[in-house]
Amino acid sequence: MTGVTPDSLRAVMRRVPATVTVVTAAANGSVRGMTAGSFTSVSLDPILISFNVGKNSAMHDIIEQADSMIVHLLREDQAHYSEHFAAPDLSSSDQFDGVKHTSLEDGSVILDETLAYIRCRKTALYAAGDHSLIVAEVVDIVNQGEGEPLLYYNTHY
Repeated sequence: MTGVTPDSLRAVMRRVPATVTVVTAAANGSVRGMTAGSFTSVSLDPILISFNVGKNSAMHDIIEQADSMIVHLLREDQAHYSEHFAAPDLSSSDQFDGVKHTSLEDGSVILDETLAYIRCRKTALYAAGDHSLIVAEVVDIVNQGEGEPLLYYNTHY
């Protein structure tokens, strides 16, 4: 039996297909987005979802301060959104340049033309090693079109 390492966990998790989402949130006049493959439903009563955010990411401070966020389910032809919002060196404004989106009065952003989006209210943030686990109550679900979801499996879309 071999020891468990970060690389051994990565290797086995590559075998688990993941739905690819982009989470957007706004707080204190800043708005950011991030790619999240850790999205999952948690409960149907109340209706809860969860996702993880790295503690060293630029998004972590926004998520900590934000009361709400929007989870966007990407279409199979939107891998470029996944790559774009995964880039750690983009400023907040650069993240949304060239990306079709709608800015709402509260500062939050909806990415246009995704398969669907889910508006959520943060209910909990838990420390989980080098990440935080976010649990949020779903307040609205909007289907934006037809198509298949973008999946990530074995380092490929």
